[in-house]
Amino acid sequence: MTVAAVQEVNVSAMSIRELAAALAEPSNHPLSRAVAMADSHRPSLQDWREVRGAGVAATSEGAICRLGSLRWLNEVGVNGVGHPFATEWTSQGATVLGLARGAELLALFALRDQLKPHVADVLAELQRDGKAVFLITGDHAQTAAAIAALAGVPKENVFAEVRPEQKADIVKQLQARGQRVAFVGDGINDAPALTQADLGIAVTRASDVAREAADLILLQSDIQAIPEALGLAQATLRTIKQNLFWAFFYNAAAVPLAALGLLSPVVCAAAMGLSDVLVICNALRLRAWRQR
Repeated sequence: MTVAAVQEVNVSAMSIRELAAALAEPSNHPLSRAVAMADSHRPSLQDWREVRGAGVAATSEGAICRLGSLRWLNEVGVNGVGHPFATEWTSQGATVLGLARGAELLALFALRDQLKPHVADVLAELQRDGKAVFLITGDHAQTAAAIAALAGVPKENVFAEVRPEQKADIVKQLQARGQRVAFVGDGINDAPALTQADLGIAVTRASDVAREAADLILLQSDIQAIPEALGLAQATLRTIKQNLFWAFFYNAAAVPLAALGLLSPVVCAAAMGLSDVLVICNALRLRAWRQR
């Protein structure tokens, strides 16, 4: 995620990039990290806080400064958020954030996230395996549509301008249809959905809240390992079922024979040890498992 363009609305204010970077720096959200890299100087701020699903806010020189979505800025009474710059960049698939001081809009930031080359291949692989892929995002509908087209997500499976609590509601709706849902997220906004999902997956650079809510944490900051993780989980489940079958089958067959005196204690002891070895060897096969 990088800052593609900046539109200064009020150039008489303090350095736009400095203020935006100072607001964004404490946050772990990918959008905030991109803005924080825009400038190295940091003016002092007080009372910094993160507003879930909206942005960040702090006090500077007695005024409340905000950096976040245009919808949020409009809700808190910031003027001028309907700038042509926002419309232009949103139509190109960029995410537009606004920087405001009080009710005054200072600048607009267009951020673009270049999809990694393998993302479309990973999603295509998941869909070939019979899994439905969805995009649930708080971004503008045009931005979401552009990303979905590049990633290969069906239009009907795209949910845009979604608040954090609504993400969890969408997961509930899918579960109500009898589907098992794995949700992948990295920010504080994803925590409710990660908790609600049957399997919550967070990337290694996710926020602390997201990591706590997730069941599985990827050691890389992309989704390339997801098919392998799901495949390994399915292989593990198959192995558990196989081991349970052999254990119960052995006892169901051997116990009656031993009770009838058809098997000597020595043979029973040897067979029991062999059964344990069989289960262990079957489990060790997972060490050599590889995604096809």
